[in-house]
Amino acid sequence: MVFFLAPFIWMIAYSLYPSAALQGSTLDMGFANITFDSYSRLLSDSSFLVPMANSAIVGLSTTIICMTIGAASAYAIARFKFRGRQPLLLSMMTVQAIPVIVLAVPLFILLRSVGLYDQLFGLIITYTAFILPLVIWMLVGFFEDIPPSLERAARIDGCNRLQIMYKIAFPLAAPGMAATAILAFITSWSDFFLAKVLTISTATTLPVRTAAFQGLFAMDYTSAATAGVITAVPVLILTLIAQKWIISGLTEGAVKG
Repeated sequence: MVFFLAPFIWMIAYSLYPSAALQGSTLDMGFANITFDSYSRLLSDSSFLVPMANSAIVGLSTTIICMTIGAASAYAIARFKFRGRQPLLLSMMTVQAIPVIVLAVPLFILLRSVGLYDQLFGLIITYTAFILPLVIWMLVGFFEDIPPSLERAARIDGCNRLQIMYKIAFPLAAPGMAATAILAFITSWSDFFLAKVLTISTATTLPVRTAAFQGLFAMDYTSAATAGVITAVPVLILTLIAQKWIISGLTEGAVKG
């Protein structure tokens, strides 16, 4: 915990104290030196607010699309036995095994050829293509853990397949779906590499804008640390709110031997 939290705590310190107080021969971390000027400066700068809005749009849109399509697909795979079911699941994991750097140049050429380079829609499609197989793979296990007897009882009571899916399967798999949705959002919100390759100005996201504080010969540590804290805050808040569901989802969705 110390190893992982120390850089984050140091980043918070850099965002609250002037660089001179932390880069001198002695640290001057008194309460009198704490200032929120860097936060007010960034949160009033349109060149920072636009990438923040882009990240929110891309993250939320990708999560909604992946969960809408992924939940329905995972339920179908979990409940219906059809030829090629297992190879289909294995092929989804194959997508995750392909390094992103291998596909960066082809994706750049493809999006530029169809007019989606440096567009939010292009990023959303790209992230969905990478995240959706993982979402389906994770949700299949949660739906398979739901006893089929509950669904048979619902069929006897007059529910059709869609009603069973929305009224029985989805509520019972809610912890797993919450954990999967948060994972999808974090992946799309915090991605740097693809956002750097597939955007240049219009669709720049928050991680790319944060990295821009590092110049060729110098780095604005205070602004970079402040941007890093702002980037991490939504993920931390979302994780704390859904902590119970995340833990329950990760434990209940464990693969059985």
